[in-house]
Amino acid sequence: MLKTLKTLDLQTRIMLIALSAGLVVCLVMMTVSPARSALVFQSDDYVAEIQQTHIGVTLTENGVDVDPDAKGVGKLLDQDAGWQIVNASTGAVEEFMAPGQVYREFLSVKNVSADMDEYVRLTVRKYWAAGENGEPQKSATLDPALIELVLDDEFDENWVRSDAECTDEREVYYYRPVLEKNTAAAPAVAGIRVSDAIKNVKQDYSNCYLALSAQVDSVQVNNAAAAAKSAWGVDVQALGLDQWSDETAGE
Repeated sequence: MLKTLKTLDLQTRIMLIALSAGLVVCLVMMTVSPARSALVFQSDDYVAEIQQTHIGVTLTENGVDVDPDAKGVGKLLDQDAGWQIVNASTGAVEEFMAPGQVYREFLSVKNVSADMDEYVRLTVRKYWAAGENGEPQKSATLDPALIELVLDDEFDENWVRSDAECTDEREVYYYRPVLEKNTAAAPAVAGIRVSDAIKNVKQDYSNCYLALSAQVDSVQVNNAAAAAKSAWGVDVQALGLDQWSDETAGE
């Protein structure tokens, strides 16, 4: 149960779950003080669980492959200080997460295939969920636009944002070059933050979770444009992904 702001013992949970072709879900408990409209990050552990059916690609978090069997403290980092919000040794929370503050969280993908080059798409979803105990349920009334993703400084060189597929809740990115076997892509997302605008909203964001999910999809190099159209309904040439139409790109 959450305490008042004055007596709050800052313990925040971040949960990362990767499902299917590397689906990642981060759940972060937060509370908003009605008096000060100050957002507080709460957590005490981080869990990564994966069930991966696509053996060709995997998600990476802060440059590390998301291990299907790994469980441990999360990698959510303060952008300026460069250390973990949750101390890996003690489990103690070392900092508040304030609205407007960027927290470093690099999300990318890696081709773990030993013999196949691929083109990849990264889909990131963001939403609020409610419930202190058990599995939080997605809220249909809280605004996902208040959850902001910070793109990597070199995003435009390496990725394309598909505006037509993006909503307040969903971001869709395509990696420009072919992702060669046993190679990691440059990061797409470099951080997360909660918008300063949350200080002025009328809705109650107390006792809720911030949730992010990232899913990786891929198509083979040969006939990639046709495969992307068939699987995702996307015209890669219209997105400026001309290399995807070059069947010799991976040779």
